[in-house]
Amino acid sequence: MARKDELLNLSEIARLAGVGRTAAQKWHAVPRKSGGLPPLRLVAKALEDNAREAEDLEGEALEGEAPETEALEGEAPEGSGDTPPLYPREVVVAFLKAVGYMNADESPMERRAGKGKWAPARPTIDPRRAKQPDPDSGEKPFKVDRQTGGRYRYYVPHAWEMAGFGSENSFTSSKTHGRAPEPDGIDELERPYWFAETLEAWKAGAEERKADRYASRTVAPDGYTPTGQPYRVLPGTNYYARQAAKQAGQSGQDQPSREE
Repeated sequence: MARKDELLNLSEIARLAGVGRTAAQKWHAVPRKSGGLPPLRLVAKALEDNAREAEDLEGEALEGEAPETEALEGEAPEGSGDTPPLYPREVVVAFLKAVGYMNADESPMERRAGKGKWAPARPTIDPRRAKQPDPDSGEKPFKVDRQTGGRYRYYVPHAWEMAGFGSENSFTSSKTHGRAPEPDGIDELERPYWFAETLEAWKAGAEERKADRYASRTVAPDGYTPTGQPYRVLPGTNYYARQAAKQAGQSGQDQPSREE
């Protein structure tokens, strides 16, 4: 059985993921377009934070060998003569489980058929250990992976049904027009994902949103144009309000709203 602290080089990471070495090199060296560390280093930091939080909770300092982060000090590009980058197997496995290359049991996750940017075939596991609600708060605990404590990430192929939409296309279209739940985050490969609780809450609120739509038809307009046509002021979060804000060079939050 492989040790979680076993150090893997980029070629070994590529073989474990079933991809070419170029992909592993990008995961190590190329920062995300949305900002932040490259994917592998981002997960390494998440596991660091998990360990630090565990120390704080237990009130105990870790002892023994040097922390795993020292394995990530080979930041110079390969071919420079410096030591090539090495990652603990634990970090690599957490990354592959997070982005959809590996199942919870560490078996390879199959790829979905179809064209376009690929999404995981099944929900993945967030590398960050979830902070559960206080037991006295009355809130339901988050759904997490038992082994790691990370929350499950749902992508478009599995999110639409849980959120109560009729099809994946319906969910995608509604998301484009601001009529779907906002993603809970962007993963290490910059794809949006949702947590189960967000999707379930959206589905539970369907009747209330429907009632609000019908009620709005009987509400008096916010005003009238010079020609006598009624109009309504769109909330700043509305898709069309945001588009108008972009054209005006303003933030969508600067738009007039009934809520302000």
